[in-house]
Amino acid sequence: MKFLTTAILLVFLSFQAWAVPASKGAKAPKAPKEPKTTAANLVEQEGAMPSPIKPLATASAAEMASRFFFEALRPYGEWLEIGQFGRCWRPAGVGERWAPYTVGSWAYSRLGWTWVSQEDFGGIVYHYGRWCRVDGAGWCWVPDLEWAASWVSWRYGPELVGWAPLPPKAKWNPQSGIGIWADRDFETGPENYVFCPISAFADTQLSEVLYPQSAHAICFQRSVSITNLAASGKSVFCGGPAYNWAAARVKGGIPVIRVVKERSLVKFREQLNEAVGVAVSFKSVVKEDRLTTVAPEWGVLADPRRADALGFDVETTEPVKVPKWSEAGPGEVPSDANEPAAGRVAAPKAVVSLTGWERVPEGLRKALKLKVSKEVGGLTSANTPAVPFDPERDLPTVR
Repeated sequence: MKFLTTAILLVFLSFQAWAVPASKGAKAPKAPKEPKTTAANLVEQEGAMPSPIKPLATASAAEMASRFFFEALRPYGEWLEIGQFGRCWRPAGVGERWAPYTVGSWAYSRLGWTWVSQEDFGGIVYHYGRWCRVDGAGWCWVPDLEWAASWVSWRYGPELVGWAPLPPKAKWNPQSGIGIWADRDFETGPENYVFCPISAFADTQLSEVLYPQSAHAICFQRSVSITNLAASGKSVFCGGPAYNWAAARVKGGIPVIRVVKERSLVKFREQLNEAVGVAVSFKSVVKEDRLTTVAPEWGVLADPRRADALGFDVETTEPVKVPKWSEAGPGEVPSDANEPAAGRVAAPKAVVSLTGWERVPEGLRKALKLKVSKEVGGLTSANTPAVPFDPERDLPTVR
């Protein structure tokens, strides 16, 4: 009897286990259907499908900088292919005696002597690159990627101070910097310098207080090299005359400013428009003791697709023809008939880089070169690098 009861219970439980899912409406699963599009089909079709997002063209830091410089400076001058210097830029609308670092003023910042330019192109060519003076072409700017408050060599004397644009051979080396041996090693002569009385050093219109070119050799003779560009972290400190020495000799002192390097091209233009209401420009504008300057990170521009807000497209890959200064006779033009008339320039007989010694009389030239040699002695970039930046010495009153 006990066996029969147990058997009936097992049959009942089995029936319950089978009946519960059926009472809830559960159905047996159906076999999945074959997909209409397989993974292999998608791979085959992908190449024919238009992409909704335009990919950014890859470019090296040097390529990005080159595109930016070319388009940014084209409204203010012309690009030329000049011998060993390659693609250079020459400003338009400047006088025959014009020189870099003359239309503006000097200020002091945590980055050293900072040039505040009054020219629309100044925010680029006085903080990047070097300058060469070419016979027949005048001063031309040679691009380079490193930013600095200024790229000049310095001389000073008891009553005067002078500066000269560094030439292309002045390559930046963070280990050695650029020291007092610059005039000797780069062969910078008196005519590539400009000088002013130290009492007028803080003038906001320095071009009006510079000594005439006829006095450059005498000023050079009465001064010594004080060039000192040294690495300061990832930046360049632009040393020269000691700030306290210069400020004590200038009525009213020398402006002390804060430099803001704007990495975004779009934001830079917005700030410049707010300050002076200009169109595309790279003028140095000091507002509330702050100088905002464009300093893109070439390799990682935040969004190159937005750079057209500056009036040009830095992604363009179309090659642009640049006139060459050939070895044709004076007054002739490049033979490329397709070049627009506005782009044609007179070509000198040969590309000759002027160091500033050419018109100094031979006897005086020998004496001045001997003076430069004695100033430096046996010091070289290898055994005497630029003096390291020292906040206590170099920035006694800078905010």
